[in-house]
Amino acid sequence: MTGSRAPAPSLPDLGVVPVVGRARGQFTHPLDGRYGALDPRELRAVVAWLAAQLAVDDFDCALGIPEGGLVPAYAFAAATGLRVALGTVWQPDLPGVISFAEKHDPPPLTFKHVYGLAPGDRVVVVEDEVTSGHTIVNCVRALRAAGIRCDTVVSVYAADDPAMRARLAAEGIRLIAAGTFAPNLGMHLYAAAAAGPIAT
Repeated sequence: MTGSRAPAPSLPDLGVVPVVGRARGQFTHPLDGRYGALDPRELRAVVAWLAAQLAVDDFDCALGIPEGGLVPAYAFAAATGLRVALGTVWQPDLPGVISFAEKHDPPPLTFKHVYGLAPGDRVVVVEDEVTSGHTIVNCVRALRAAGIRCDTVVSVYAADDPAMRARLAAEGIRLIAAGTFAPNLGMHLYAAAAAGPIAT
């Protein structure tokens, strides 16, 4: 199925919470599962809408980036029948590991690692949110360098930021998001640890 004309599902507003040990705060919402219990039924509608925007048969595997992308990626794979690869912050001592930087996470969590993909695999990256696009660019570059075919990212949320979309487009990356948030919300991430939760 591809090109659904159905409107994007209604999504809860993003909030920001402080996270000890990170260089920035963290987005949170009821579809997250990390800062409150997640009702899978609420995520299912979002995942179904995202899947309907793609020709799912064009992909072999969904990839989740730790840690926020892991639950949406699993839900996406379960809904579409794709295999799922879940990244990790712990580098396996195995051949074929693909690593890339998520620079806003402090060491030793800066690098994310993906195992189990093979050259020629067609991968869709599934995220919880895309803010600046830098992590996505780093991920896709690493996948491509390993012979993985990747040009599509689907996300529950993305910043309504033309600069971010231009950054991804310059890399040949298509981004599909179910919901958007104001770019300046991302600026609050770096103040969250000191200021506490920020209402949106």
